[in-house]
Amino acid sequence: AWSALIAAGIANLFAAFKGNENKKLMETDGLKERIGSVGNQFALTTLISFIVSLPFMYFKEGAKWGEFVTLFNENPIVRNNLLLSGLYFYGYNELA
Repeated sequence: AWSALIAAGIANLFAAFKGNENKKLMETDGLKERIGSVGNQFALTTLISFIVSLPFMYFKEGAKWGEFVTLFNENPIVRNNLLLSGLYFYGYNELA
């Protein structure tokens, strides 16, 4: 339980940092016109964050990938919960 609390605190710290950096980035002259909107900026930073985290995920949990794929394909509850939690998280961050 403590590790989950610490991980959530660290995640919130990085989310605040990302929001602060995004605000500074959007104040850059001409960037708003090139990116198009704040939604596009959020999508870009989300994709970049995901891509950067892939090596860490592979290093930490790569050995369990086959087990995860099997569970994802065979258990519709796990599949639906995973997909919906990702969509809700993205939607929450898009609207917040």
